[in-house]
Amino acid sequence: MDTILVVDDEKVIRDGCSRLLAASGYQVLTAVNGQEALETLAAEDVNLVLCDLKMPVMGGVEVLECLNVHYPHLPLVVITGHGTVNDAVECMKKGAYDFVTKPFKADHLLLVVHRALEKQALERRTRQLQEEQARNLYDLAMEQSRLRTIINCMADGVLVTNRDLEIVLYNPSLTRVLDVHSLPPQPCILADYLPDQELLEVLTAMVGQAADETRLVSQELCRGQSYWRALSAPIPDPAKQVLGTVTVFHDITRFKELDEMKSSFVNMVSHELRSPLATIKQQLTVILEGLVGELGGKQREILERSRGKIQSLLELINELLDVARIESGQVRQNLAPLELRPLLEEVVAFHRDRAASHRIDLSLQAPPELPLIPADRRSLEEVFTNLISNAINYSPDGGQVAVKVTPQENFLEITVSDTGVGIDPEELPKIFDKFYRVKHPKTRQVIGTGLGLAIVKGVIDSHRGTIAVESEPGVGTTFRILLPTM
Repeated sequence: MDTILVVDDEKVIRDGCSRLLAASGYQVLTAVNGQEALETLAAEDVNLVLCDLKMPVMGGVEVLECLNVHYPHLPLVVITGHGTVNDAVECMKKGAYDFVTKPFKADHLLLVVHRALEKQALERRTRQLQEEQARNLYDLAMEQSRLRTIINCMADGVLVTNRDLEIVLYNPSLTRVLDVHSLPPQPCILADYLPDQELLEVLTAMVGQAADETRLVSQELCRGQSYWRALSAPIPDPAKQVLGTVTVFHDITRFKELDEMKSSFVNMVSHELRSPLATIKQQLTVILEGLVGELGGKQREILERSRGKIQSLLELINELLDVARIESGQVRQNLAPLELRPLLEEVVAFHRDRAASHRIDLSLQAPPELPLIPADRRSLEEVFTNLISNAINYSPDGGQVAVKVTPQENFLEITVSDTGVGIDPEELPKIFDKFYRVKHPKTRQVIGTGLGLAIVKGVIDSHRGTIAVESEPGVGTTFRILLPTM
């Protein structure tokens, strides 16, 4: 409820205004002169002042001057007689909202009061909006300053573009990525400074599609002796439209050098070990074949066991070399149109005798006509040999191993399933790690290096395919491979 202060030395005016305004829903306070009015304002919350001009002790002009200083947002309406209209006009020039002349009509007074209070409410709301806008602008400036400071302190290069692929924000580290001393004032055209056509095509496609906050594109860039990983994402607006893109460049040169050193070390050690081990194995074979004299039963047993261990070491070295070549990208896959069914029939036939010796039912299900896939035959043969061999090793006698091929849209799905011991859920994420082997009391007799599945994943990745594993302890395991068709 709005409170109105009526200031007049005439009691009839005060009482009349009080009755009229109270009947219209206002709370009314009264004062007989300006001095009493100022005391009331100091003690009460007032929304509007109706003030006579001519009063003893302190008149309306002095009250207006005090309001301008101490209550600048409080509207004042002058109550004046006909003889002092000019004085009322002068008061309006000094800041009074309006004036009413005595004797005044009730409707006119209520209209003036309503408009004055409405104007006050609008002014109050305007001030609130201005203060809120000022706070928002301050917060925005602070956030921009904080963001710019964070970006400028990042060691990684940061590049932000608008939807026209113009550079609108970058940090000093980006100049090192682009190999320039500085960039002109933004916005500037990205294509003039970015030599990597593949990254430019990715960003162009990104701004031409609907915004997807989860979409991230990772690329590896090479600049002379430097290597960078570029991670790009679209910037969406609330309507899911693309406002631009952001790309972060991370220097991976040191990691590349370390990886190359690791691969060189593995290659060197493996080659240095493989040659003498092969020689020892050959010499043991000569001895075991009796070319240097007869052997006793115990001697033959020890030498056979030694030759088996040397063969295991040679297999480990060969697998280490395979993994090192796959990780370094040195393995060249000779991709050619391949019919998958004949290859799988050969691999299954090769393992059928071994499966039968363990009373394991090994089966192949594949349609007679399958689409061709671009693949390296030798590499895929190694993949399925490894998976089927593992399935047999980890299945109990009397189990089943099934290889199934199902055509999908633009893909072939190949599953290798067994009814073996299965894999615990916590071990599944590690299954493709190097040297990792599933631990189970029933499979202690299974020998292996733990590199087979790492090689399988590397080969599938190089064929632009995917491999996943599903397993339930005590029920079995299924490896699921998707390979693109031609």
